[in-house]
Amino acid sequence: MNGWFITGTDTEVGKTVVTAGLAAALRKEGHAVRAIKPLATGSAPPGEDATQIAEAAGHTPLVHTCLPIPAAPHRAAALARTQIDFEALVHWTTQHQGSPTLVEGVGGWTVPLTQQHRVSDLAAALGLPVIVVAANKLGVLNHSILTVEAILADGLEVSAVILNDHFSSSPDLAEWNHQDLTAALDVPILRFGPQPAVGQPWSDGLHAIKR
Repeated sequence: MNGWFITGTDTEVGKTVVTAGLAAALRKEGHAVRAIKPLATGSAPPGEDATQIAEAAGHTPLVHTCLPIPAAPHRAAALARTQIDFEALVHWTTQHQGSPTLVEGVGGWTVPLTQQHRVSDLAAALGLPVIVVAANKLGVLNHSILTVEAILADGLEVSAVILNDHFSSSPDLAEWNHQDLTAALDVPILRFGPQPAVGQPWSDGLHAIKR
């Protein structure tokens, strides 16, 4: 597949708005982008996240499994008395690829999807480089470095860490975080926020991510 897998240092850090922003920017450049949310929890299908990223990409929502209970997928599936078929999930995702494909994960890098599989296994099966989204606040250094190290240990490439300034309590802290992560990690460290118009801030960022 050609594209990126978007993960987060945690849940609710801005994966969806980043995916939507990238999708809109790629679409504006003339790419036949697809923005996919294979798994979602906490809503009825197709879910708000899948809808938002699909609108930015210019196609109908693409979600394989959407479970109503807001919990990790393996738990949400058990409570819904169903199971997530990991192989079917991977196959479905590859069947909906675009040029490029953006695949938004669920929660963070090691969130369980089934008893045997995590988010990291889905990214590895797809073979996509990874974009890490992090809330730009106190604690982001630890969360980001651990996540990037885990991705690299799993044998995957990290294309960028994107700091979400929507969470910043201090301009100074936000800038220090950016500087310190740039020094600590050999990947592009990008910033956006707070909550920009979809597609607006990504022209320069795309060039950094696509290096």
